[in-house]
Amino acid sequence: MDTVIKTTWNDIADFAVYCFDVNGFRVQARCGDDARYNAQYQYQFTAADVNLNANPDCTGEIMPVRGSIRIHDKSLDVLNSFWFTSFLVRVWPKTDLGMTQGSWNSVDEIRADILRFFGRYEEKVKEWPDYVSPKAQSDVDVLTINNRLWGHVACANYGQEDCFVTELTEHLIIMVDFDASSCWPNDAPPPADIKSHVMGFFLDYLNHFDIILRDSVSEEQLPPLGFYPSRRDEKEIDAEGKTIESRSEAYASESLLKW
Repeated sequence: MDTVIKTTWNDIADFAVYCFDVNGFRVQARCGDDARYNAQYQYQFTAADVNLNANPDCTGEIMPVRGSIRIHDKSLDVLNSFWFTSFLVRVWPKTDLGMTQGSWNSVDEIRADILRFFGRYEEKVKEWPDYVSPKAQSDVDVLTINNRLWGHVACANYGQEDCFVTELTEHLIIMVDFDASSCWPNDAPPPADIKSHVMGFFLDYLNHFDIILRDSVSEEQLPPLGFYPSRRDEKEIDAEGKTIESRSEAYASESLLKW
């Protein structure tokens, strides 16, 4: 509604994939092969007297996947071994963040709720002069990516971290945090040209961040639950629909028979 941004980053579609269910949605997040992820792939937040709880093992927020990803743009021939971003995917009940319950029906509501959440950092802003936190609605960008609204703010020391928030249900939000501060000196604000470059990566990451209402498609069309490394062996199928054993698998089978 405010800004429509869609970029293309060559490698993101080939990243590892972490896929989980939460409250009727199938969520597919790209990540590195060394990502830290929760092997529980199904979550259900249910209403409670005061709040929402994630059952059976979690309360409050859940952090299904996090890690770091190297920033590599083939089209610009940019590759630096120290250029990477850490990322963290979280699902939060709105009430845990001081947000109002109910659907976001306007850009102003998105901005107001995000400001309510960052209001908890007022003391840090007072104590640490270099700490950046949004103070006014103009500090919150609202972007449309794949027909989904995302609120975005720069935050933390010198504004080196980027927080993106989208609504999942009237009670839940998904937050994706990036920290690419390894790409610039950590004692000053990010250089505008480098920050613009890594922002392109963040936006294309979200362009490949799939949030699918499960009832909107057939089960066969949903990406499967689980973690799938970036290097996935493609299997050949014979005329009867059976998987053709690869040479490495055949060799392994022969070795086992010899034992």
